[in-house]
Amino acid sequence: MDFASRKSKILCCVVEQYIHTAEPIGSKQLLESTGLNVSSATVRNEMAALSQAGLLAQPYTSAGRIPTQEGYRHYLNVAAKPLEPTNREKAEAFRQIAASANDPERILDSAARVLSQLTGGVCVATTPPPEAVTVSKLRIVQTGRQTAMAVLVTSGGMIKYRLFRCDYILTQELVKVFERLLNNALVGIEPHKVTPAYIQSLAAGFGELSMLMPSVLSVVMEQCAEINRMDVKMHGESNLLFSNDFQLEDLRGIIKFIGEHEQLAYLLLNADRGSGALLGTETGVPALYRCAVISRRYCVAQQPSGAIGIIAPLRNDYRKNMGILEYVSALVGKLINELLEP
Repeated sequence: MDFASRKSKILCCVVEQYIHTAEPIGSKQLLESTGLNVSSATVRNEMAALSQAGLLAQPYTSAGRIPTQEGYRHYLNVAAKPLEPTNREKAEAFRQIAASANDPERILDSAARVLSQLTGGVCVATTPPPEAVTVSKLRIVQTGRQTAMAVLVTSGGMIKYRLFRCDYILTQELVKVFERLLNNALVGIEPHKVTPAYIQSLAAGFGELSMLMPSVLSVVMEQCAEINRMDVKMHGESNLLFSNDFQLEDLRGIIKFIGEHEQLAYLLLNADRGSGALLGTETGVPALYRCAVISRRYCVAQQPSGAIGIIAPLRNDYRKNMGILEYVSALVGKLINELLEP
């Protein structure tokens, strides 16, 4: 084993032992666990060199070493391969998420809930970013003599349902006309473009029919406004209180930040664009400098959609958490795609 490889192995072993013990790791303890055919003095020297390089820290004199943020980053880059979830973990995730499979937003909420139970972190699932979606189709379903439901579906897999009432008797023929006109006008358009001015221009183009459509046009505009706001489903905030890695001041900052849903959602999207995790200062958020943000995008129609993520201390079981997160995000994408199939 060459010099650099030995250093890397020692560093990764320190990280893994510290993750599971929360105690500084000494050279003797490390030597017993690594199986390296070197002396204890060599391990001490290597650990000292890793400390000088900023990858390990010594919390107090004569103590062992603990990883720094840079040490965790090295570990993630070279050694932290996602661990396959256990059969029990898969079964529990499937049971809870599949029970909500009749609605995309309920799927996301269940995913965040079960993920927080399995990982012990604060877990978040987001709807797709509005700039990445378009209207896929619109259905009008008659529910009564004067009432109907508008069902708007986006390319990102979200479905919005809203009832509307007319002041005249609806017929199936009229419902079909509304549906055809609205699909011709809206399919492929970005929701943020469905403004009051756009709706007025549609009404003008519909001619006399627009006199029968104010309620359905109003409902469609409201649905598009909802899609234009990223929604966040979050569970596990109370898990923060049971972590020994945070001080009270840390908790205040984290809780305040995760309440800013839009910022949090875009942070998760950014985390997945790199290694799938942002550590400490990499988040650019001072409140999260003692945290890791691990994220995966779920895919709809083979395109990245929203994000699912875990906010945890820097000292967390990365391999386990990444494995469960990958399983859950893949399951979410599968269930949403099945729901959107014709």
